[in-house]
Amino acid sequence: MKNQYILGFLLIILSACSSGGRDERRELRTFYMTGAYDQGLQFIEKSKFYQDKDEKLLALMEKGMLLHAKGEFEISSLTFDEARTLSAQLYTVSASKKAEKTFLNDNFDIFYGEIYERSMLHFYLSLNAILNFQKTGKRDDLFKARAEVLAWDSFLSSIKEDRLGKSVYKNDLLLKIYGAKIHEIVGTREDKQIALQLYKDASEVLFKNYNTYPTFNLQYQSFKKDYDKLASQSVAEVKKKYIQESDLQKNIQEYLAQNIARLTKTSKKKLIDIKTPVTLVIEKGMIAEKVADKSYYSLDFLSKEPVVALFVAEVLGLMPSRNSYNPGGAFAGIAVASLALKTIGVGFELPKIINNSPPKKQMLVVFDKDNKEVLTKEIPLINPLGDIAEEAVFEGSAWIYTRVGFRLAAKHATAIAASFATYKAFGGGKKGDNNFLAKNAALIQYMGAAKLIEESEKADTRYWSTLPNEIRLIDIDLVPGNYHLEITLSPTEKMSLGDIVVTAQDSPLLFNVRKN
Repeated sequence: MKNQYILGFLLIILSACSSGGRDERRELRTFYMTGAYDQGLQFIEKSKFYQDKDEKLLALMEKGMLLHAKGEFEISSLTFDEARTLSAQLYTVSASKKAEKTFLNDNFDIFYGEIYERSMLHFYLSLNAILNFQKTGKRDDLFKARAEVLAWDSFLSSIKEDRLGKSVYKNDLLLKIYGAKIHEIVGTREDKQIALQLYKDASEVLFKNYNTYPTFNLQYQSFKKDYDKLASQSVAEVKKKYIQESDLQKNIQEYLAQNIARLTKTSKKKLIDIKTPVTLVIEKGMIAEKVADKSYYSLDFLSKEPVVALFVAEVLGLMPSRNSYNPGGAFAGIAVASLALKTIGVGFELPKIINNSPPKKQMLVVFDKDNKEVLTKEIPLINPLGDIAEEAVFEGSAWIYTRVGFRLAAKHATAIAASFATYKAFGGGKKGDNNFLAKNAALIQYMGAAKLIEESEKADTRYWSTLPNEIRLIDIDLVPGNYHLEITLSPTEKMSLGDIVVTAQDSPLLFNVRKN
């Protein structure tokens, strides 16, 4: 009986902190979506969840984003820089903690952040710097923006080697295209050459890495499934067998081709034709929500002990698991584990991305001060963060499934052994009332333990919840003046982006807009 009490006590402890701040994230997202940034910042400071030392990185990410949205770029950068430093420190110890993570629920572990989330820290540090430069005119801020692009590239290079040959996030189209734009704004001959190379690199990244996303490739499933085989095939073969370009991919290919052609030319503008090059960085929507999805794990090892298997099936009544299991939800339709119908299974949770808002074609419409339409142009999609987040969850699902399964097996085996002991102690297996009482005692005991086990295996659904769902970037040339911007989503659906003031200058003028 002592062991049973210990088991119950441990399971209660394990279930105590298993919710992982789900309610807090929903509330914070509401503050962000409604523009209540100050309330969001106050909420983080007062929240018991966000003030937990294990959630420090997550709290810094969310706080930095709220400050960025408020236009407090310098304070936002200080916060993001602290997050980046902490993230680097955490990843030096994360590998050594893998053994511990086998035994404890992920919600007990420190929040390390996904690789794409760590990557986005560099983007916002650079974006804050360039926006600050355009407010102050200080060249130091411009050089900070460029330095952060270089640091971003260095970060992705550092993680690339371990991920070669795998269909996972290891390169970023946003880095190449946004980075090229920053080098263009700096404007030296060397920077323009770097920008040209980055646009060329972007075409390669789009082909090699972004065809795994449904936003860009209608055959993304087969591309992802056979990714390790693609290197042995010609580009023409890969395109024919694995790629069906979406309209959004065709648009970004056209965008890249135009920029490569523009920077390749050496012709100068005539004075009469001079317009200011304008770049709009548009962040849209809220990143797809990370939720818990019910899954099942096999306890088929119990079937090797006929007496125990009979007890589990007849007395405890454990249900068979499903025919198949696919960690990561329906993403890519790739099953990581297939369980036979006859196998005994127990339920638990895995994280899942609800990516219900696939990006669509969007048109930018520009009006002058007299409300006259002066320009309409499709807005290229650079980063489908919803797709990237979904891939990140899928990437970790096999490892999570194995770890959680090990814990589940150990916990349920202990609970079943305790229940079996109770069953025998009450005279189970014999005719008469004792058998009835023994069954009930064992069943009640196991049901209590099973409930605690289920509570202890809540999915880790922590994520940087205030990121946008997509990032777009568009280049336009405008005569200096005042303009109003709109996005046309459909013939009946439009969205205002607000007003901009375009000044006369040769280097690109960058504006950032976030619409939720």
